[in-house]
Amino acid sequence: MKRLALTLFVAAALISGCREQPGVRGYWSDRTLNVDDYAAAEEEFTDFVEYAVTAPEAVAFADIDMLLEKAAGQDDVTYMIYADWILKGFGAIASPCHSCPLFLHAADWILGRGIPSGDITSRLERQRSFCLYNRPGDVARFPELTEGSLPETTRRTLYLLVDQDCTTCRRSMSRFEGPEWEGTALVALCYGRGSLPEEPGWTSYRIRRDQTLLDTRQAPFYYVVSPDGTIEISYTSLYE
Repeated sequence: MKRLALTLFVAAALISGCREQPGVRGYWSDRTLNVDDYAAAEEEFTDFVEYAVTAPEAVAFADIDMLLEKAAGQDDVTYMIYADWILKGFGAIASPCHSCPLFLHAADWILGRGIPSGDITSRLERQRSFCLYNRPGDVARFPELTEGSLPETTRRTLYLLVDQDCTTCRRSMSRFEGPEWEGTALVALCYGRGSLPEEPGWTSYRIRRDQTLLDTRQAPFYYVVSPDGTIEISYTSLYE
């Protein structure tokens, strides 16, 4: 069986960004899915993702359904490859085409039908849960700490997820020194080995690694909570 590629779709997409393109109605209607030509199939899918995020949702939903119907009806390998690409293209917050509405639509389709891969199923379920909370305007939710709980605050607060075993994550704490962050409380939600970081201007807490609110595998990312306790800026990646 063809091995699923490990190369992330988002790696290529991050280079060019998510381009503004017209709608995608019928994008897949006259296309044949051929993952034997892997590079061409991946490029075609990348174009689709870039188009889909700028299209009306109803149009994008219809074309996602058409793609998944074709992939699932072709063979298991094709279906799993496209499901994996959808997870990375729409679901990964490091992707410039990240879209929770499109990802949730696709995830519900795949999980409803089922897919012969326990790994993809668990990743879809985890990412689906991740997309349901802390959206702009939502009342903010916070992960469990290993001890105690986060103090209540009436200040605008930025929460940064920090994997202490990740150099990029620790370095990302220095990226909030501009005037736009003046007056904003900075809180690091940390997990991993070693003592908590002691960066000037930051308050650090240790979170449970097995909590289900935040997808720790996507660190580093942050979100901002307004003084009234609602989400001002949803999950934003600092992936380098």
